[in-house]
Amino acid sequence: MRTLHVFLLLLVLSVVSCTSDLERAEQIAGEWQGVRWVTEGQPVTDDPSKVIFIFHLPDQYAAIFGSQDEKGTFRVNDGRLYTQSDAEGAAPMMVRFERPQQDTLTLKMNRGGRVETLVLGRRK
Repeated sequence: MRTLHVFLLLLVLSVVSCTSDLERAEQIAGEWQGVRWVTEGQPVTDDPSKVIFIFHLPDQYAAIFGSQDEKGTFRVNDGRLYTQSDAEGAAPMMVRFERPQQDTLTLKMNRGGRVETLVLGRRK
């Protein structure tokens, strides 16, 4: 009987955590374009509007930066966005994300020890 209770508890927890991750994925679904990009409080010289992210449920994404593009899979967990490019030999990436407003997605990255923040707006 105790084994059954433990099993049911684990099953409920896994369903709740999956639902939570799906709800988080739904938060970032859609098309996003860069609005502001700063590193350590200073604007980055690259034009943030050339950065576009597209997230399709359940787990596909595309990223465009000028003439560069990338496609792959994504997942979200506990305020973190994990991406895995389809490019051969590409390492998985993780950034923190926030949704301070309905039409705003903020990505917080650490690139080589430098903290960067990319603010994206929902594309209409």
